Amino acid sequence: MARSMTAYGRAHAKTNAGLFLIEIHSVNRKSLTINTYLPKEFLVLEMGLRARLAAVVKGGYITIRITKEADSAALLDIPPIEALKKLHLDWEACAKKLGYDAKEAVPFSMIMRFALRTTASATAPTDERLKKELLKGFDEATRAFMEMKEIEGHALVADLLPRLNQIEQAIEKAEELSRLAPKRYHDRLAKKLEEVKINHGTDEDRLIREIVLFTDKIDVTEEITRLSSHIQQCKGILKEEKALVGRELDFLTQEMNREVNTIAAKSQELEMTQVILGVKNELYKMREQLANIE
Repeated sequence: MARSMTAYGRAHAKTNAGLFLIEIHSVNRKSLTINTYLPKEFLVLEMGLRARLAAVVKGGYITIRITKEADSAALLDIPPIEALKKLHLDWEACAKKLGYDAKEAVPFSMIMRFALRTTASATAPTDERLKKELLKGFDEATRAFMEMKEIEGHALVADLLPRLNQIEQAIEKAEELSRLAPKRYHDRLAKKLEEVKINHGTDEDRLIREIVLFTDKIDVTEEITRLSSHIQQCKGILKEEKALVGRELDFLTQEMNREVNTIAAKSQELEMTQVILGVKNELYKMREQLANIE
């Protein structure tokens, strides 16, 4: 099933360094571009995260963001009493040297905040357990991200298939108009000859030559055959289980647009022109949607 380039996935990673929110989101772009916003202590993981995502995604402008969140469990992890005592004495000594009352200048809340921040930052960023926990969270975010890509892709397919059906019906109408065009041209010529009081019966050969030349000039049989083939190929691709179909569909719609432009150039009747303009409008909408398909 086709996948959308626009998606979002998130997950939390509970680690010995705290609780981290991992987010992955993307917008459409033909090539694959991955940006990362990581805490500096996790930059060592950047290349691994990029490779992990590039293994399952082939297009889009993707952002990976990891941020630390307030973790109530971490706040309850009180540092050792001896460490707090030493920290208290150090801060009191500093306050006295600066001429402040130690009891007023060094409140308990300040000691605890500094102690918790110091304890959290003391965790080694390259710790294997921490890496494992972060990668587990990243894989969960990736799964959520890929699920949304498939859901959005399904919605895009549901929009594209009816448009292809409309184009197919319009092409059938154009084919019918093309078959009727020579007779209409013959009737118009005969009428004009009558209006100028020329006996066209005496110049039947010339009239036939004009009709033959006109028929050859407006013949769109080849274009309609190729266009119908492209439509069927597009339908087949959209109904397949393949995920990466954006480039194939983009190529086919370019070819369809080329054939439609040729038919438009050969058009000699207002009704045919109106039908072709309707097809071009649907193709334009399709190509806008295809820009979101991976």
